[in-house]
Amino acid sequence: MKQPPFILLIAASSFSPLAMTACVPALPAIGHEFRLPLSTVQFAVSIYLLGLALAQPVHGVLADRFGRRPVFLLGFGVFTLASLACALSGTMLWFIFFRLVQATGIATATVVTRAMFRDVLHTDDAARYTAYLAGGMGVATMLAPALSGYLIESSGWRMSFYAMTVPALLVFVLLWTELPETGNHGTAAESALRKIRVDFSSLVRSRLFWGYTLIFAFGNAAFFAFLTSAPMYFMDHLFTGPAGFGMYMGSMALAYICGSLIGGRMIRTYGSERTLQLGLCGTFASAWLIVFSLWTLPVSALSIISPFLFLFAFTGLVNPPSMAGAVEHHPDRAGTASGVSNSMSMTLGALATVIAARMYDGNILSLYLPVVLTTTLSVLAYLTLVFRYRP
Repeated sequence: MKQPPFILLIAASSFSPLAMTACVPALPAIGHEFRLPLSTVQFAVSIYLLGLALAQPVHGVLADRFGRRPVFLLGFGVFTLASLACALSGTMLWFIFFRLVQATGIATATVVTRAMFRDVLHTDDAARYTAYLAGGMGVATMLAPALSGYLIESSGWRMSFYAMTVPALLVFVLLWTELPETGNHGTAAESALRKIRVDFSSLVRSRLFWGYTLIFAFGNAAFFAFLTSAPMYFMDHLFTGPAGFGMYMGSMALAYICGSLIGGRMIRTYGSERTLQLGLCGTFASAWLIVFSLWTLPVSALSIISPFLFLFAFTGLVNPPSMAGAVEHHPDRAGTASGVSNSMSMTLGALATVIAARMYDGNILSLYLPVVLTTTLSVLAYLTLVFRYRP
């Protein structure tokens, strides 16, 4: 079986966090243009996560049924066109609609990429390449807020979406010419509905699938919860503009990238499970370091960012083995497992953004609390569902 171009898969998957985080610094400017409060404009983030959550299981099932390549190309093409449409939107309603379409299209990237890794690689190799995938997505998370903030201040918020469309079109052309088929998709004799029912039934009964999925989901929920309230706190209390906040977000994304790359090397040496255990210990300690810093250090950008650097670095160790673990035991339905796993992550992420927005009252404790709770739940998911039932 011909191996897909891994660098191209990672580049395509990186557009998912890029499109999400590039929008965050633009929220105040979008609200100002459409004359809407920031609480309403924040829906552009929640609807994006909701679109990812709803579309990813569908893409996973379609990729198992009809093949990886056509599903990948169709979804990425939709994302490219929707990115341009976001830049051209004349009302907030149209903007939110095209954000939903944008998410629905790019949802195929990470799902099909993880399935392709499972198609052509062994377990630890799949986890190692998933670490590189997480690193690539971290690069997008790091660069997007900073570049978007600069473009917003110099050319307006629409320019950040124009700037997203051009490289997306280039990647789409490369995918069209270079991406092979790697899946042994269902035969015509097999009922698609029956396959969907069997696949979902198998996943629902798997404690390990839910354990690894919840580890990944709660870890990402911590990031989304912080992303929801942090822009308001930094701009209202620390007086950073869009570009300044983008730089702070970039530093935390850099920590995540470093953690992912270190995790990739650790997986090769110690295996996926040991790397996951170390990462969870680190995220749990970092979460409570955040609480400790609240009571011992004066509030400043440095005192807020420092413990979060450790948290996101250890999250970089946790995500690759947990993402690979969710599909490891389901080789015949890797696309479905990947889609449902990602969907659960995005659903909890969207829920975390809603809860964090409701909890946030301008106090720094309301910024920290959702992050600490979701990180603790990630550790509990490992202890109750993975540690007890893994082979």
